[in-house]
Parts: sequence; structure tokens; C-alpha cells
Amino acid sequence: MNINEETQKGAMQGTGAHFFLVVNLSDAPLSGRVMWQSASHEVALDVEGLAPGGVSRLQPFYPSGGHNDYWHWSQKGRKYQLNCYDRDRYAVVTISNYGIGVLTSATSPDSWKW
Repeated sequence: MNINEETQKGAMQGTGAHFFLVVNLSDAPLSGRVMWQSASHEVALDVEGLAPGGVSRLQPFYPSGGHNDYWHWSQKGRKYQLNCYDRDRYAVVTISNYGIGVLTSATSPDSWKW
């Protein structure tokens, strides 16, 4: 969701670490950083040199109820809101030639089959 369409995030029952990773779906190596931000908290993951088709390491982040989750790639100027809740323990941030996308999942990337 674009930041201009901001809605309030509801309550979360649980707390603890969530994780995000970046997948390069573009046709060139990435540069910059991918950031998650909520209230006064920010976590960044360096994606410099991540090859096309490459996947970054898992980066922990800590969302909480009442605070919207925003995603940003330093190479593009816009922030996007995609809220993560209790069961959304993993977020996959995709970077393509068209920008950034975020998908959430309750399952570990270790269990995914391609």
C-alpha cells in the first residue's frame, strides 16, 4: 500500500522477532539498502551487489501493534506500507526493474519448494 493511503495498524497478540529477506528480480545487481521502519524503529539490510535471481540473508525486525510497518529501498524515493501481524513471521521484499514489493508468510523460507 502506498504511504498516501495510510491506515492504522490493529493490535498484535504476540511479540518477538520477525524476519525479512530481499530477492533480486531485476536484470542487474542491486545497490543500496532495503529498510523496514515502524514508529521510531528502523532496520536496514545492505543489498549492495546482490545479483539477479539472488536472495539476501534473513534480517530480523520487530513489528508491534498500533504502529504501521513501512518498507523502503534507498534507490527509489517512495515508502510503502504493508503491515505484519503475529503469524506473518517472514516478509519477502522483491526488487524488480519496476520497484519494490512485499509479501508476508507464516512459513519459513527453509520450507519453501521451488
